[in-house]
Amino acid sequence: MPDLIGAATARLSVPEGQYAILSPEAEDAQDSVPGTGEVAATGLFAAGTDGALVITGTDHGDIGIRVELWSGAPAADDTAWEDVVEDSYTATGTAHVHNVEGRPAGLPDLAWSGPGTYRMRVSVRGRDLGADDDGSGPVPVEEHLIQVWPAPEAPPHARKLSDELGETWRSEAADG
Repeated sequence: MPDLIGAATARLSVPEGQYAILSPEAEDAQDSVPGTGEVAATGLFAAGTDGALVITGTDHGDIGIRVELWSGAPAADDTAWEDVVEDSYTATGTAHVHNVEGRPAGLPDLAWSGPGTYRMRVSVRGRDLGADDDGSGPVPVEEHLIQVWPAPEAPPHARKLSDELGETWRSEAADG
């Protein structure tokens, strides 16, 4: 059974309906973040070397975000989340959650065991509600969970896809 190494929560401002995970010390760190075209395949997120991009429903406002660092693959709770997608992230240094303006979220280093390859599972709920909300209330309507553990590289895997925003992204990718 894998161990939970650490966890933290934050309220993250997401201008432009997205946020990034990147290794800020990597050369051309911003260039390592996948484009929205790469995210469209799952409608939620895509990762690579030193960069990942997550699409939110909240276009300008705050979301709730929780990060969990694991020693191995944690059990997936697909019933509590609307979309759940896994992808591999290779870190050459640290890996931190930032909004697209480059402001860090104040969450722990996702590459907690040092440079190498990690599996990231991003689970979301409330993205469709977030599209109609400015995120300024006492509790954000949109919530994200990022679970990370060391693992060999593997292709993206969509565990669950059920929100309307993700379906819109996937349909546009299929049409385009």
